[in-house]
Amino acid sequence: MVEPQRVARDRRGPRTTFDEIVVGDDLGTVEWSFTRDMIAGIAETDDDYHEWYAVDSPYGGVIAPVLISYPPVRLLFSRKYNVRGVFYSFEMQNMQPLRPDVVYIITARVCDKWTKRDREFVQYEAVCVDPGGRVVFRTKRAHALDYLPVTVPKTAMGIDSGAGGRPDLAKEELGR
Repeated sequence: MVEPQRVARDRRGPRTTFDEIVVGDDLGTVEWSFTRDMIAGIAETDDDYHEWYAVDSPYGGVIAPVLISYPPVRLLFSRKYNVRGVFYSFEMQNMQPLRPDVVYIITARVCDKWTKRDREFVQYEAVCVDPGGRVVFRTKRAHALDYLPVTVPKTAMGIDSGAGGRPDLAKEELGR
């Protein structure tokens, strides 16, 4: 039997360690937009259907499910830090609906990190604004950096680090 190992590196290089992640670090900014076809795709993938995702809504047109906003925020984190992890928590506050064919601006930063039950966690937050500068959503997301406890050696080679290490996927995910 193979002994458990945490991933130390992948195709992108060494994985970022817990100590290298700095609370307060700016994760950057991304311009983000999506199309009606992308709304249909995520609705199908997530089995999340509502007529407002395909026809006019009371908000004055088609709107998107909130989970369409997951990839660009995660991408900002993955571009700064070479990490993978287990999704731990998700907070979302929507101020207005997400609409197709609008160029939004998303900024993010690391807001917390902690160790709990021998596992390392990191939390980052993001704000999305519309072209007029109005806040569309605020979100906080936390990830456990490894499923295995910190006592397990970090010696394995991983496969990838998500879209942050793959510009081809990043471009596709962001609809740019």
